[in-house]
Amino acid sequence: MAKTATEQVGRKSPGTNPVPLKAWLWRSYVKAALIPLLLIEFGFVAIYWGTSQVVYDRSAAAITRISTDTVRDAASREANIIAHRLDAITAMTRIYAGEAGRALQTPALVSEAEQENHALSPDGAFHTLRDTGGSAVFYSGIVPVGEAEMDKVWRTVRLDPLMRSIKDSDPLIAQLYLNTWDSLNRIYPWFDVLEIYPPKMDIPSYNFYYEADAAHDPERNPVWTDAYVDPAGGGWMVSSIAPVYSPARLEGVVGIDVTIGTIVQRVLDIRIPGDGYAVLVGRDGTILALPPKGETDLGLSELLDHSYEEAILKDTFKPAEFNIFRKPMLSELARAMKMQTHGVRRIDLGRPMIASWAKVAGPNWSLVVLASEDSVLAASSDLRSQLAFVSKGMLGILLVFYAGFFAFLWRRSATMSDRVAQPLGDLEHRMAVISDGGTLPPAPPYAIEELQKVGEHLVRMGDKIDAANRTKANFLSAMSHELRTPLNAIIGYADLLEGSEGMRLDGERLAQVRGISTAGWDLVRLVDVVLDLSRIEQQDLRLAAEPLDLPALLAETLEAHRPEAAKRAVTLDLPPPAQPLPELRGDAKILRRILDELVSNAVKYNLPGGTVTVQIDPEDDGRVPVRIIDTGVGIGAEHRDGVFKAFHRLGHENSTISGAGIGLAIAKRFADVADCGLDFDSVEGQGCTFTLRIPCRPCA
Repeated sequence: MAKTATEQVGRKSPGTNPVPLKAWLWRSYVKAALIPLLLIEFGFVAIYWGTSQVVYDRSAAAITRISTDTVRDAASREANIIAHRLDAITAMTRIYAGEAGRALQTPALVSEAEQENHALSPDGAFHTLRDTGGSAVFYSGIVPVGEAEMDKVWRTVRLDPLMRSIKDSDPLIAQLYLNTWDSLNRIYPWFDVLEIYPPKMDIPSYNFYYEADAAHDPERNPVWTDAYVDPAGGGWMVSSIAPVYSPARLEGVVGIDVTIGTIVQRVLDIRIPGDGYAVLVGRDGTILALPPKGETDLGLSELLDHSYEEAILKDTFKPAEFNIFRKPMLSELARAMKMQTHGVRRIDLGRPMIASWAKVAGPNWSLVVLASEDSVLAASSDLRSQLAFVSKGMLGILLVFYAGFFAFLWRRSATMSDRVAQPLGDLEHRMAVISDGGTLPPAPPYAIEELQKVGEHLVRMGDKIDAANRTKANFLSAMSHELRTPLNAIIGYADLLEGSEGMRLDGERLAQVRGISTAGWDLVRLVDVVLDLSRIEQQDLRLAAEPLDLPALLAETLEAHRPEAAKRAVTLDLPPPAQPLPELRGDAKILRRILDELVSNAVKYNLPGGTVTVQIDPEDDGRVPVRIIDTGVGIGAEHRDGVFKAFHRLGHENSTISGAGIGLAIAKRFADVADCGLDFDSVEGQGCTFTLRIPCRPCA
């Protein structure tokens, strides 16, 4: 008998039997590419690594020295600049204190209008009533306010022009105040003091007063406070304060406030090399001001927000985590700062950093400058030039090598194309023939074994697919005819039994006959749905393009489902559109089928007494959304992927709810055919919302 084609080819052309594709490609690339490529690449990598390591070691030492000096200079320079700015405020504090002392010793001359702008509150606090361009007054009443106390208020009125001038002289200044031993507070700019200050407030118990008394400031010079929450509502701030003495005692304390936010924006907004930033640290190690760049590195968030519920009752200072002595990553730096007024250290904040600090003369704060060591290294382009020569030499050699290597590969690729690309192209063509429903001739012989087997499998697969399609078409055609005829007879006889005159059925038998009719119609609908599914898969649909009356179409759909909804005690609701709809064109029958399936699903899976709402939303992105909202059982998360799959009941397979699990699959496929979007949202136990997005196609 005749031999097979493979045996014949093997006998005629010895040595040309197909080999596995993996083995064939592996042999070709080992001979042509892998061995020479590895030899060349390993040689150049070894040379490059050796030279780069030598140059990098020398570069790193030079860069470290340069960057350390740069950061040290930046810290000293900026600390001096900050000291000069704060010296100016200190000098104004000294002048302000002197004027306040003279004002307290000078008899008062005030107008009736000024006196009428003050009043006693029911709690005994003496205060200003409105803003007249001057300062606000708050006599807390912890010492009863009598004639002598009011005279002290009138004496200090003359300070208002000076306070206004000092405030306007420097953008760092937030507010100025005078506090006395008996809890008089004169503060500029004006604000409604009764909304902020509590009655009977003991002002000398706050740090912005007692830090200037004889125990804390025996030399009677202006001093700076640590950061605190201002009870007057200014937020986190520091103050330059100075005592005001009479011959007999400490009469009061004046202060000039600078908010932390202002320090961050105006004082620490400086350029630091190496993508760096500056941090202002108080005498006790508390971080007074922290720019946004440092918040991530230090794991802190600058306290620009605040609450006055506790601040107005007692001193409120920054929490312990803002103290560098309490942070392990900064402990070494903190000890060095305590021992030296200036210096440089390397620290680790999750990345290597260079830290330099310098004292800010006057308040004795410290300015800490932090710069990324990696950024400084990257920014030094002159030190990279030592690697350029090696890189250029390697690039030139590689270019020459790969020019010849790729020319050789090009010749090899031509040979491979004849043996691989042409058979693959032929297989691609044969697959397209199968996808179009055509039949294939026997596979031609290929040089590669796997391709030969694929070709033979394609022929057999095409034959099986063609046979399966013919069998399915014959089955659906027979089912359409064979099922419809008996179903029509069953439904017809059931209707005759239900309506027979003179032979009325009793309640139980009538229910049984009606059950026969209902089941028959369910089967008819199932047959129609299966046929529709087949038509969609075979692309046997023709879409119309007619004007659409969407509200009328929705109303007809709901009307068709009202009997079933009434049986289940479900309310159907169709609110009017919130705005006029655009003119639409489409296939009304297809849309009706989609809406039928969605409304039927919403009714069947609803709860007794539930509601189905069909809502038309305003046009969105060229589409009109129609939402079918029910209050039913909803869809669990484990069933979401199967909502639009045919014959999936989503956990209701054994329930009393009729259906084959194909309605939503039909709706989804009809929606795709009609270029409508269909999606859903559901919470288990709270119902579902299916959204059909109808494209806007205006009437011609």
